[in-house]
Amino acid sequence: MRFPAMTKMALASSNISRRGLRSSAIARVPLLISPKEYQDLPKRTTLPLDVSWHMPNSNRSAVAEFLSGPRLPGAKRFDLDEVAELDIDKNPLSLTHMLPKPERFAEECRKLGIRNDEHVILYDTIGIFSSPRALYTFKAFGHENVSVLDGGLTRWIEEGYETENGDVKPTLRESQYKVPESWKKDWVRSYEQIVSNSELSTADPVSEVVLDHRPLPRFTGEAPEPRPGLSSGHIPNSLPLPFPNYLNAANDKIPYSSYKSIDELKKVFAAAVGGEEELTKLIVNQKGVVLSCGSGMTAAIGWLANELIKQNEGKGLRTSLYDESWTGYALRKESKIVKGKA
Repeated sequence: MRFPAMTKMALASSNISRRGLRSSAIARVPLLISPKEYQDLPKRTTLPLDVSWHMPNSNRSAVAEFLSGPRLPGAKRFDLDEVAELDIDKNPLSLTHMLPKPERFAEECRKLGIRNDEHVILYDTIGIFSSPRALYTFKAFGHENVSVLDGGLTRWIEEGYETENGDVKPTLRESQYKVPESWKKDWVRSYEQIVSNSELSTADPVSEVVLDHRPLPRFTGEAPEPRPGLSSGHIPNSLPLPFPNYLNAANDKIPYSSYKSIDELKKVFAAAVGGEEELTKLIVNQKGVVLSCGSGMTAAIGWLANELIKQNEGKGLRTSLYDESWTGYALRKESKIVKGKA
């Protein structure tokens, strides 16, 4: 059943347009929306999806939390580990949440009753954590009407909006979601491409910049990986850009993470690649920038940060994701692992 959120009313929603995060006039829907903006959308043409995911060393279950609630009213569950490439021939290391085949993506959309033109609202229970990865997935398969709820379920509750608990209503009718005729393959980098790139000089014009979004101690090898038995360290010639740098962190007063302003996001990228001048060169020359992390999840936080800049200013980095990320790289005995600072 549905009931009003019982937590205190929080501060009013921040004005996204004032922060520079509203979509440009040419965009069909904004990439990022506030709870107030979602509340004002027509519910007949929108569908909220819980896309929460938690680290393997966490004691939280995203599925159990969704089933028990609270959740957004009418929300469905889109499980990034289930809607993934599970074929052993395509995923020999049995890695989690690898980008699925277009057919598998369309199959799940049909099961959830999603139409090709439906406005999908993606959220997670942390604020900003796994929802950008879900956005990357939908966008990779050409679903343009999709947005991330900035601050996620926690912000929704904190600002006093209605939630739902108890049994999840079943999908009454499957949709006729069409399998994408094509998808953005250039958004993905493979292990072989990463290795080849790591052997190039960073001055080589065809080389790509690799930005690692894991916490810095894991990048340097000073801290262990959360996956038992996996070495920490980093890919040769890669640079550190811990994903929390993009976010306003949760604190005692605001219990959810959310994106920083456009100007702040640009400074985050500039600091990672060697300064504003170097960032400008990368954008002007459209030199490839590969985003990596532990398993391909939080790298998408960086991907969305760049997309927000592009949507706001009409230009940005040319990015892709190393889908296997560090787990796939470090599991292979032949991989060269560097310890220490970049």
